[in-house]
Amino acid sequence: MKKFIKPAALLIVITLIVVGLSQCKKIKIATLTTDDANLVGYMEKYPETYSDFLKVLDKSGTYAYMNAYGTYTLFAPNNDAMKSYLQEIGKSSVDDLTADDCKTMVRYHVLIDTISTPSFTDGKLPVPTMYGEYLVTGINNENGVSRYIVNRRAIIVQPNIHTGNGILHTIDHVLVPSKKTLYQVISENSNYSIFTKALIETGYDGILKTLAYKNDTTPIWYTVLAQSDAVYANSKIYSYDDLKAKYKGVNVKDPKDSLNMYVGYHILTNLKFLADLVVTPAHETLVPQEVITVALKEQNVLLNYETDNGVTDSALVNRVYSDIACTNGVLHDINNNLYIKVRNPTPVYWDVAEQPEIMKLTSIFRKGGKGQTFQVGDLKDITWNAGTVEYYCNTPGAKDLFYWNDRLNFQYLKTTSGNMNWVELTTPLIIKGRYKVWVCWRANGGITGLGMQTWIDGVLMPRLWSFGDYNYGKYLTEAEVQAAGWKRYYVGASTADHMASKLVGTVEITTTGRHKIKFVTTEVSPKTQGCWLDMIHFIPENMDQYKPKFATDGSVVY
Repeated sequence: MKKFIKPAALLIVITLIVVGLSQCKKIKIATLTTDDANLVGYMEKYPETYSDFLKVLDKSGTYAYMNAYGTYTLFAPNNDAMKSYLQEIGKSSVDDLTADDCKTMVRYHVLIDTISTPSFTDGKLPVPTMYGEYLVTGINNENGVSRYIVNRRAIIVQPNIHTGNGILHTIDHVLVPSKKTLYQVISENSNYSIFTKALIETGYDGILKTLAYKNDTTPIWYTVLAQSDAVYANSKIYSYDDLKAKYKGVNVKDPKDSLNMYVGYHILTNLKFLADLVVTPAHETLVPQEVITVALKEQNVLLNYETDNGVTDSALVNRVYSDIACTNGVLHDINNNLYIKVRNPTPVYWDVAEQPEIMKLTSIFRKGGKGQTFQVGDLKDITWNAGTVEYYCNTPGAKDLFYWNDRLNFQYLKTTSGNMNWVELTTPLIIKGRYKVWVCWRANGGITGLGMQTWIDGVLMPRLWSFGDYNYGKYLTEAEVQAAGWKRYYVGASTADHMASKLVGTVEITTTGRHKIKFVTTEVSPKTQGCWLDMIHFIPENMDQYKPKFATDGSVVY
C-alpha cells in the first residue's frame, strides 16, 4: 500500500466538521453587525440577556478593559446560563462571587482574536483563552437542528455578533476551566482500571499528577491515549497482570523495559487535541524515536493505520470521549490496542508555510490576498541572519501554482553583508531512512537567491539550485524533465514554467525526529527580488518520486 505523510492539511480539519454535519440540517451561520462601539456597549443594550454577566465584568475589574479598543472574541453567558451556574455552585447571585472568581470567569470566556463560527473546527480553537486554556468546539445535533457547542457544555444560541472591538457569541451555559489533572481524570474513571494500574506501576503516573514548568515559565503538557478495560478484554487482557505478562514486563520502571515502553508509547509530548493530531501526520511519544502516525479516513481519526496483505490494523480515536481538557494536558480514548511498530521510511510532503505562528493567524493564514511579515526571532522553527520572512496567500486564480496558494518569501537572499545570507528551517518529524530531497519554489527570473546550497543536519547536498532557475521544462515532456533531475510537482499546465522543483540529493536520516535543513546563497545577485519557497519533499529513495502532485486548493492528486 502506498502511504504518505503531509505535515498539515487544513483541508483535513475542514473535512472533520463537514462530515460531522453531513447527516444533519445545515447550521445557520447568522451574522449580526452592530453600530455599538464595543462588546460592552452591545450587552448594555440588552440587560434582559446579559445583565448578570455585566455584573461579573464590573466585579472583576475588567469592565473598562472590555470597553476599550481591541480585537476580542467573547463567549457571553446569557442570564439563564448565569442563573443555572450560580445554582450549580450553591450561590444565589453574582454578589456572592469573589472578585477573583469573576476574574477567572471573564478570562476563561475571552480570546484575544476575532473568531467567527465559520472559522471553527471540530476541535480546539486556534488561540487559547486569556485564562491560558484552549476551548473545544463541536456540533450538537438535537431534533434535527445543528448548533455549535463549546467544551461539550455551552451551546451557542446567538453567534457572530460583530462589534467595534470584537465578536460576541451568546452561550447558554457558563464555561468552567479544567480542575483535574490527567491522572485524576483517568484514575477516577473505572473503565480505565488496567491502564491506571499500568501508569502507577511504571511510574508514569507521577508526571501526569501535576502541571510542571520548564524554566519556571513554559508549561510541560502531555497528551494521553487511554485504553479502556473493554479494549483490553478484546485482546484477552483482563487485568494488569495479564498486561504485564503479555509485554514481558520485568523491571517495569526501567525505561528500557518492554512494558514501560508500551505505556510510554501512549503518552505524547505537548498539548494535542484532535485538531492538532490530524494536521500533523506523526507524533513523538515518551519512548525515544518511537512515533505514532495519524490518518484521517472519512471522519475517522486512525492511529498507526496500516494495511498488510489485505489486513488493516489501526486504533480509532473515539471522538465522543476524546478532547478531554485537563489542567496538564488532554485525554483521548482509543478503541484498539496501541503498540510500538516497526517503522519504514515514509514520505514527508512539507508545505513550509505551515508554521505554528502563521497558522494561528486565522484572519491571514490561507486567506486570499492576506500576508504577514516576520522579523528575526519571530518564528521558532525558522532562523535567519538578517532581513525578513514574509507569508503571503495569493488571491484565487493567480498565475502561481503554490500548494494551498501560499508561500514564504525570504527577503532578500544575497551574499552581501546586511542581507539574508542563509535561512534554516526545522522539519516536521521524519522517520529514519534514506530519502531523496526535493526543493519546490517559484522562480524569480534569475535575480536573487542564486547558487543555493542545501545542508541537512550539517551534511551538504550535492546539487546547487537557484531561486532564479526559470523556464526549465516548458516544452519538455514529463520524462525529459525527470531525466534532468526535476519534476512538475504542481497541478496545472506544464507551461507554468515559473514553478520549479529540483532534486538536490539523497540523505540518510539516522534518527526519527525533527531535523534541520539550511539554505545558503553562494552567488552574487545582480538585483533584489523575492525568493518564494513553496514545499520541500523528503521521499524514500525506493518510492515514486513524481507522484502525488499538489494543487492550489489543497488537494493532492495521484
